[in-house]
Amino acid sequence: MKDWPYDVFPTGWYQIGYSAELAAGDVRPVKYFDRELVLFRTQEGEVALLDAYCAHLGAHLGYGGKVKGECIECPFHGWLWTHEGSLAEIPYAPGEARRVKLGAWQTREIDGLILVWYDSFGRDPWWEWPGIREFKDTAGCYPIYPQGADHIGIRKIIPQSPVENTPDYYHFMWVHGAGQPGKPLLWKEDGHFLHTRIGFVFGHGKKSTWLTPDGPVTGEIETEAWGLGLSNARFVLNGFVTSQLTAATPVDREHSQLFDTITCTREPGSDDPEPTGTAARMLEFQKGQIRQDFAIWENQRYVEHPPFAGGEEEHYARFRRWSRQFYENAAEPAREPEPA
Repeated sequence: MKDWPYDVFPTGWYQIGYSAELAAGDVRPVKYFDRELVLFRTQEGEVALLDAYCAHLGAHLGYGGKVKGECIECPFHGWLWTHEGSLAEIPYAPGEARRVKLGAWQTREIDGLILVWYDSFGRDPWWEWPGIREFKDTAGCYPIYPQGADHIGIRKIIPQSPVENTPDYYHFMWVHGAGQPGKPLLWKEDGHFLHTRIGFVFGHGKKSTWLTPDGPVTGEIETEAWGLGLSNARFVLNGFVTSQLTAATPVDREHSQLFDTITCTREPGSDDPEPTGTAARMLEFQKGQIRQDFAIWENQRYVEHPPFAGGEEEHYARFRRWSRQFYENAAEPAREPEPA
């Protein structure tokens, strides 16, 4: 048994925050992928993530650095760095050029989330994240912020663990108290994208629950994963939809920062930005449910060759084969042997 499938961070898009929480002029020291970084928003609204240490004398820009227009100012000697990592100005030596720059990370803002692209060799993104349709549909669903933005914090969890729930049809009974396992209906791989559907009986074995007051109802859990950093579970029950995105972003070799973002179908006739009725209860219920998973993942070790049972191996094996691409494409490429 071991903690990670491979010895590299997996390539992909990762969440590093919510747009609503980073105002123009804000500066934050952050750590991801075992790197000290600085996150800031320029006065014109551009989100930037740079390597944290000033190339001049090594001051950390996240501690005392200030946004000046479209640049961040070093707190030590005032050197100005653009959001792309290039040196804009040395205030006490105007006109002097220096061939120095800071590492700049590709970021996106989509559906109210701030994302960063990670690749161990600094290559451009292989794909763009399309977002979540319910997050975009603020007429039919509640806004994700602030009620649906759940900060889990930094936990001893690897990014693969949340996505590895996708082929785990049996855990619902023990972790979430379901009356029966899920039933696989769809498994579709498309490069970096994994799309599945699971048949599920909500309220199985119970005459009535708050979610199924008239008895058990057959519904679905649709899952979508884009690499190992972003995975969404869509719970569909009699036209009522709950969409829940789990994001795990590596901080170091053992820890990830976890975000849980949720929205639900609006109550009929409601234009209130704050969830009410079934939607409000479902949001709080799902926040509790995902924490039951976190309690498992945080104390789990990665078993490379599990002794599967009950047919688990079919989709678990498919998942793990699919997941390898994000590690193997981030590993050192094989080198051709030197000619004799």
